[in-house]
Amino acid sequence: MEFLFTFAVSFLVTAIVATFILFVVFKVRKIRTVRDVRGAYYNSIARIWLGLFLVAFGLNTMLQFHTLVAYIIGGIFVLFGGYQAYHFNQARKYFKGNLPIEEQAWKEFEAMKANKAKRKKR
Repeated sequence: MEFLFTFAVSFLVTAIVATFILFVVFKVRKIRTVRDVRGAYYNSIARIWLGLFLVAFGLNTMLQFHTLVAYIIGGIFVLFGGYQAYHFNQARKYFKGNLPIEEQAWKEFEAMKANKAKRKKR
């Protein structure tokens, strides 16, 4: 039984670290992009990872500390993280559907910029 407890705690700590790293990665991708829809898409993915981080942190809290306060706070983290992951997964699906539209608009914008540059050279 102690092996399962150690395994569960190790898994949750690994999940906490991995989800936080992925949250930071997608936040950096959001900051570095110049496109609006793509930035919103990366932000929604980052918020999904933040929600999963909260779920893992809440479960870890409830597993390691056996007090009423730990169960209440851990439960709040699990509920809030689950809601956030669900809500931003819906946002991710919405923005993923708009990525091809933005890509087409970006190509047209780049072509227009290239035509303006050619006209200025003349």
